[in-house]
Amino acid sequence: MKPVVRIFYAIAFLFYYLSKLVQSNLVIAYDILTPVLRNEPGFIKVPVTLTSDTGLLLFSNLVSMTPGTLTTDITADKKFLEIHVLYMKQGQEAMVKEVMKMQKKIEKLVQ
Repeated sequence: MKPVVRIFYAIAFLFYYLSKLVQSNLVIAYDILTPVLRNEPGFIKVPVTLTSDTGLLLFSNLVSMTPGTLTTDITADKKFLEIHVLYMKQGQEAMVKEVMKMQKKIEKLVQ
């Protein structure tokens, strides 16, 4: 892949990730500051499409750095990632879709 394209993907991913980070921090801050907790914790299992160990490491660390999510396990065959989610209100399918979007962006970086 051309270096210019890789730099473009890195910058685009950085803005995407920072916006998600700020958004999730605001949601958690609002939840903490209001008298009623609105969290609905749960676990989701996300299929892993990344083939490199570097991509998998980056993906699991970035998921864990986002407030409200935590990578808890990866299967031995590296096909699924188990993630603890603090807000399951959107539903499991929506959460998996959102995490898969992050994974697709990481795939472009580590090709």
